[in-house]
Amino acid sequence: MFRDAEELEHLTCVNALWDGVVQTLRKRGIRHVIYITATGTPAQGSVLMTTCPGLYTQASPDTDPFLSHCCNSYDITRTGPEFLPDHDYLPDAAKAFIKTARAEGFLTGFGIPTRLRGADRYGGFNLGTTLDRETFLEQMWLQAEQFRLFCLLIHRRLEELAGTQTDHAPALIAPEMPASLDALSPREAEVIYMLARGLSRKEAARVCGISLNTVSEYAKTAYRKLGIHNRAEAARLVFGQANPD
Repeated sequence: MFRDAEELEHLTCVNALWDGVVQTLRKRGIRHVIYITATGTPAQGSVLMTTCPGLYTQASPDTDPFLSHCCNSYDITRTGPEFLPDHDYLPDAAKAFIKTARAEGFLTGFGIPTRLRGADRYGGFNLGTTLDRETFLEQMWLQAEQFRLFCLLIHRRLEELAGTQTDHAPALIAPEMPASLDALSPREAEVIYMLARGLSRKEAARVCGISLNTVSEYAKTAYRKLGIHNRAEAARLVFGQANPD
């Protein structure tokens, strides 16, 4: 999917980019694509791009549960009515919203935040499939990190085209990190997280919007601070094992 995103990044029109994103994801089994961002808590001023506008005929995009419940960490959330039993903590209004997705053919999906709440503008992607819960877990869930990388790259390009690209802490995709990484700067932690996840330095550079040489410098400095020498050792620090799941 990295190659797909690389090709789409050459597009200079938001509408053309969106059409390309939808077509690319549909080839990968994604029926519906929602890209939503907002400001403030509670959410306001939502900007929405979606293949299922019917979800928002009875509810404002500002009330989308993705904004209030999926953007507090960089964890990928299993979304859609098939996974609603896993989210019993949700308020009734959020549950009702999610149930309406079934009529749109959005049964299961990936909620992928690209900016967390607390940023000037936060949000991300909700990618929906027509698969039932069991089939989704068997056929799609193992690809979650590939979808995350694709969404991060497309998010950055959308920001560039909209003229709203920013560079702020916390790091773009690094979640809560072990205390042993506290000595790292936000960018160093971001690079270490991506390398530990198995991304190449080229892919990390593309996600961060910086040069390959800069990624290498961040990695070199982080390795020195941590007393490690390669990505396998980074994975053990970040995930407690040699290879991330």
